[in-house]
Amino acid sequence: MRSEHGHLAERGFGSSATERARSGCVRGRGREVESGCAVPWRVVIGARLRNAFGSAATVCLVTASATVPARADGRALRAAASRARIAAAATTLFVEEGYAGTPITAVARAAGVGVQTVYYSYPTKADLLVGCLDLAVDGADRRDGGVDLAEQPWVRAVAAEPDPVRRLFLHARGSADLMGRAGAVLDLVRVGAAGEPVLAAAAERDEARRRAVHRVLVEASARDGVLRAALDVGQALDLVTLVLGPETWNALVRRGTWSGLAWARWAHRTLLADLAPSRFDPDA
Repeated sequence: MRSEHGHLAERGFGSSATERARSGCVRGRGREVESGCAVPWRVVIGARLRNAFGSAATVCLVTASATVPARADGRALRAAASRARIAAAATTLFVEEGYAGTPITAVARAAGVGVQTVYYSYPTKADLLVGCLDLAVDGADRRDGGVDLAEQPWVRAVAAEPDPVRRLFLHARGSADLMGRAGAVLDLVRVGAAGEPVLAAAAERDEARRRAVHRVLVEASARDGVLRAALDVGQALDLVTLVLGPETWNALVRRGTWSGLAWARWAHRTLLADLAPSRFDPDA
């Protein structure tokens, strides 16, 4: 399974999840971290996924850039870099080996830190999985000033696009990039939420944030008169959240055979047909 999205391009990693987590999780500017400068950095998470037919695909998940405030001292910057390294290593292992099947000792080994360092950064395993979700969605732990989902460039581009058909496609494509980074982690959070309050809260918070972003699209469509008369804003928002959610992404892309671009095009056609007045051709 090879995605047609640039951010979902296939990459080669080491021969094991631990090797990939150790060697390829974090690529940053170490000197700037140590010197106390403002540090834009990206984290690359390698996750070897298997679809429903058992074939393997290695997907490179690239998070949004996150900037550490320039006023932060060197210790805070090193702590932020350590959290990113731990969360990136944990993401690779959780996705490949399973959340329950990955011990904290394996995460520490892959991240190149001590076990106590992991627990200092993330007191519980559930906290660590939430850190993985923060990293995938915002590019950094919430404590480290990641780029909030509502402020990411693709969301601003959607809000600024005047053409309703193109606006919908930009939103679907941006959602595909988001799911490419976070879909696998969201699957783990959803499964774990049934018996873990920390994960249940994280799942609720994530859905609320995604709905807020989808509301930007729906309200723009309503404002421009391109929302079907039979739908109110709430109903339209429910449809967008369902179609562009992790459930369809994980079913069609991660466990199925679709590419990210195919998913985005399907979502575009589906939402255009369901949301827009009939004068808009879904195949345009």
